[in-house]
Amino acid sequence: MNLLSTLIFALIPIFVTIGLGYLAARRGIFNDQDSKKFVKLVLTFMLPLHVFGGLWGTSRQILVENVPLMGWLVLSMTVCYLVMILVYRFGFKNSRQLVTLRAMSIANPSVPFIGSAVLPLLFSASNSAITIGICSLTVNIIMLPIAFDSLSSDHSAIKRLTDTFKKPLVIAAVLGFLLTLCGSQMPTQLTSTFDLLGKGAGGVAIFAAGIVLGTRHLSFDKTILTTVMMKNIVFPLVVLLIMMAAGVSHDLIRLVVIALAIPTATMPSTLAIQFNVNEKELASTQFWSTACSLITLSAFVLALA
Repeated sequence: MNLLSTLIFALIPIFVTIGLGYLAARRGIFNDQDSKKFVKLVLTFMLPLHVFGGLWGTSRQILVENVPLMGWLVLSMTVCYLVMILVYRFGFKNSRQLVTLRAMSIANPSVPFIGSAVLPLLFSASNSAITIGICSLTVNIIMLPIAFDSLSSDHSAIKRLTDTFKKPLVIAAVLGFLLTLCGSQMPTQLTSTFDLLGKGAGGVAIFAAGIVLGTRHLSFDKTILTTVMMKNIVFPLVVLLIMMAAGVSHDLIRLVVIALAIPTATMPSTLAIQFNVNEKELASTQFWSTACSLITLSAFVLALA
């Protein structure tokens, strides 16, 4: 019961925020154009501040001491992302833009948001913090450049690559990571500088997804069901079996698999709104993945206890 209540209280803020966005759209307070402005604020200012502060605030020593954890998380998320891009692109003939966002919906767990509420209750503070940091690093250093490249309308590969590394979010992630690698760590006095606006990024992005659902209505179809099952069940289960076969310690398996079993992040729906790519599908996927995680995430936690 303690686990169930923990997950419920971790997920309540998401449903409340989506609900408020939905209600605001249904009452005509905000519309599609407003959701795009909110997302632009998130991607241009709020999230870059949050990512930069989080990465710069991570010590190099913590990264060095947790190389196995970092290796499994980075490898799992990256391989899943690339494999699903290939599957959707060549197996289902989806567009380049849609391929990237569907793949990200599967490979990108909402560790910084939901994980920050769930992981500290199951693991030590240091393990939880480094897991959140590694997942954020993987998304912002590896996944986002690929996503921005795919979402660009420019046909020149060099131009797409140049534009990708001009994005505030990518610049913030690369700069924060380089500072950490060089042994620099953010002074604690500067924490509030990045937190004041940065910590609201997840909430505003989720609110924007609620607006999308309010203007287009929540949907559920075979495609969404498949994506949710792949994210909530298949992806963490495959990693679990591979780690068991490799003889990895139970403690490391438990930390990695539970982190990957967390529902999909806000980033795919946020990018979908920004670039006008199947916004309804991606926002609905985020909602259903979060709702189903009450069962699927609980099952993984209990099975690995």
